Amino acid sequence: MSEYGISYGTQEEFEFRMNLYSKKDAEIKEINAREKNFTVGHNFMSTWTDAEYKKLLGYKGQAGEFPRNYVTLEPVNAESKDWRTEGAVNAIKNQAQCGSCWAFSATCAVEGAHFLKSGTLLSLSEQEVVSCDTTSQGCNGGW
Repeated sequence: MSEYGISYGTQEEFEFRMNLYSKKDAEIKEINAREKNFTVGHNFMSTWTDAEYKKLLGYKGQAGEFPRNYVTLEPVNAESKDWRTEGAVNAIKNQAQCGSCWAFSATCAVEGAHFLKSGTLLSLSEQEVVSCDTTSQGCNGGW
């Protein structure tokens, strides 16, 4: 609780959240016992309800068709590539309870593309994208 700055106003709320934490802890232990390629751990959402978590997933599709512009990249001749070791990935950011994953995806893509082109890693502002984009739905999802 102290690591993530979490506190609860009542004993009932504390007990409710600890029950959620216990369920999440059992789920994490089950996943880690099964998986060999990654490890799952607790974070600030470990005491959230499913409804609280789903607020982060606020995608609402846009009406109409949008042009699909893309660049085809050369295939990587390796079994795997960890871009973190190359300095091409920023630290994890927290969108909190705003359904702005679309803005995080967009800025991460631009940050990575800029790094590949220039060798310099930028940290762009997701909040600026959410605030300035007049065609998406802000914290309620976007395109």
